[in-house]
Amino acid sequence: MTSYIGLIDGKAGAYFPDLPGCTAMGATIDKAVANAADAMRDWVDATEKKGDKVPAPRALESLSADDDAAEMLREGALVVRVPLVRAIGRPI
Repeated sequence: MTSYIGLIDGKAGAYFPDLPGCTAMGATIDKAVANAADAMRDWVDATEKKGDKVPAPRALESLSADDDAAEMLREGALVVRVPLVRAIGRPI
């Protein structure tokens, strides 16, 4: 299963360095993570619908090369791994 690294800031917002513009908010960290899974799925669906390619997830170690991610990590952002759960249109 594909999963992406999310960074949770001190304001309960989630940011995905590998998915530009994909963010989510929540009143708590748990809610931000739950909302992040939905936002990520919607972002991937919209990207594919436009015919664009979805970036592959990077390893945590490579995030230090991303200026925004490195800054968030220095500021104490929490790191979470969020699985990409896709709707397949049929019950399991």
